[in-house]
Amino acid sequence: MTDVTAGAGTEPSGPEQWGPQESGPQEWGPVEALEEHAGPEERIHWLQRSMAGLAALLMAALTAVCATSPLGMVLLLPLVAIASTLFVRERDAFRTLCITVGGLGFLIGILLATFGFLPVLPSAIVLLLAAWADPRRSTVCASVCAAVSVLVAAVALTAAGSLAYNAWLRPSYAYSVDVEGRLYTQDGLHEGELWEYGVTGIYETGLDTGTRLKVTYDESLTGPERAALRAFLEDIPGAGPLQDCGRGDCD
Repeated sequence: MTDVTAGAGTEPSGPEQWGPQESGPQEWGPVEALEEHAGPEERIHWLQRSMAGLAALLMAALTAVCATSPLGMVLLLPLVAIASTLFVRERDAFRTLCITVGGLGFLIGILLATFGFLPVLPSAIVLLLAAWADPRRSTVCASVCAAVSVLVAAVALTAAGSLAYNAWLRPSYAYSVDVEGRLYTQDGLHEGELWEYGVTGIYETGLDTGTRLKVTYDESLTGPERAALRAFLEDIPGAGPLQDCGRGDCD
């Protein structure tokens, strides 16, 4: 009789008889890589990303226009915050970030608007609209948000372009002259005298040695009328050389 138990002691027992076993949870890599495996339904829609890009582009354009303003450097922080939304792929995180950054930008924009400084508001509005512009949730809502964003951007860029043209490109039709004393139009020159020469604006800037007097005039003035205005300014007691501003400022 053959012993069926022969050699039984040489067979592996326990888990080893089934081969190597995996232990512990399956490894998926760093947490940051989870976004890479997000399905199409979990990623932001291209329309939302485009609107976020529009908000960043709008903020960059308005920051460039306002770069010479004393508050121009303040716009760098909103610009960086708005641009950060472009690096988010997961739609819930994108929506949360847009609402947070857009909401704070809107509040800051309202505060700056009380000082006549409006460049933050348009980008904040576009970013808030981008949070709700997911066609997978509502096609109608996404279409309305996109249309309003384009309208806001068009109005803001038109206003910025007009401001840039008037500040840097359009002829200013102005003369500038340095005179002695401060607030010269109050101390030594009656403004009424200048208005008679076709002047449309009188501006004064305090200097260490006196006052820089800038006058703008009607562009329809004839050559002799402009010559008379220049002669009047040059005859002001203590007046320095007269400058024709041409384009831009009289600095």
